[in-house]
Amino acid sequence: MAELKLIHGKQSVKYDHFKDFDFESCRAVCTRLMGVVALKVTWRSKADRRERMYQVIHLDYSEYGIDEYREFICTPGSDDYAEKKEEMTSLWNHFVYVMGGSLESIDEACMLRLIEDALPLASESVSREYDNDENREFRAYARMRLGFMQDALNCRGITSADCSTRDAIETTSPLKLSTYETINYFIMRLVDSDFDAASYLSTMSMEALNDSELTDPGIQTLIKCDITKSDRKLDRPGDKFSFPFRCRLTTLARDAYYHYTLVIWLNGNHRAKNPLVTDIKVGSVIKLSDYEAALQIGRPEFLTVFDCKDEMLRGFDPKYISLFANSTQTAVPNGWLYTAYKGDNAHVDTPSYKLNDDVYGFALLTIAGELVLMSNELRYISMLDDATIFSMYSPFISTKGRYRLDTPVFQTLCGAAGVMFDDLVEPEDN
Repeated sequence: MAELKLIHGKQSVKYDHFKDFDFESCRAVCTRLMGVVALKVTWRSKADRRERMYQVIHLDYSEYGIDEYREFICTPGSDDYAEKKEEMTSLWNHFVYVMGGSLESIDEACMLRLIEDALPLASESVSREYDNDENREFRAYARMRLGFMQDALNCRGITSADCSTRDAIETTSPLKLSTYETINYFIMRLVDSDFDAASYLSTMSMEALNDSELTDPGIQTLIKCDITKSDRKLDRPGDKFSFPFRCRLTTLARDAYYHYTLVIWLNGNHRAKNPLVTDIKVGSVIKLSDYEAALQIGRPEFLTVFDCKDEMLRGFDPKYISLFANSTQTAVPNGWLYTAYKGDNAHVDTPSYKLNDDVYGFALLTIAGELVLMSNELRYISMLDDATIFSMYSPFISTKGRYRLDTPVFQTLCGAAGVMFDDLVEPEDN
């Protein structure tokens, strides 16, 4: 009896396209110390040397492993060539702009190491705060496609053995770090349970990093970090040479906000380049109530509220407002939220780090037909205001008011379906 075998066609996600292509190049956004890396991988067809296959990959080294994975086969002369090329370029440029890191060409070994270090976090055995069937299906698809890619390269004698985890982190990180960058990145990676990256910035053992009190609440986001210089007489280093800094930080874990005080020692003073963390001592850990957290992280909100005509609501595209051209789009209960990023990570090189200091501000297009702009900085709300007023949407909007609020309401407005801005505040004269 003849044995039947299922053969997948080229339109199937289970078809191994990589056997039909040669690896050509890989570009990386060098943001590994932020806990993420984006890759654009280019492959060249063996049969038609004009044809390219592109992979756009967003790797996460905290909970999810793979946040985005897309493939584009672009064949010159085909009906969809221009459309696919434009979609791929747009997606890649979005990551480049939003992530704010420099671009680096990396080889296959480094690329494989970055992917293989992230893949275990994409397995279904990892505990995640938010997950659903759609995300699980996506990760299964991404793991399968990346598995095909790994096999294709391995069969050609290319493996990750020539690039260590440390080498991959170094390749996709800034070349020179200031003292403040080292401290902020180190704390950011440690509270996020990204021990490989924390170890890259430290001389401490992996065991000491894992045992730090900063890791007790589990995966956390660094919301705020204030750093002040200390001295060796006040905070004596164990090695007699390291220089101490005092830090006060606020983090967000799955269950609550936390406030820490600590001393961190570096093998260089505040003017040193590329210093390493030699020791850390936590002084206090406080689990904050919602009220205490609001006091810790509260900042004034500057808002502009526009009324929108129906024509704008039906066809709104943020790319026509200059500062929102490369914004991230998020569905929220009260409409669509757009985040305008500055395009760099200069906010890390400061003694007073705040999570959202890498953004100009936000735009919320509400269900009720309002466009609400918000920034924590007066100069940035003015820029967002001007970009909106002088955009092609100018004929479709009218200004309802401009506000400064010391009690944050923007997040509430995002989460309350159908609510208008006036429902949350008492309007005042401009």
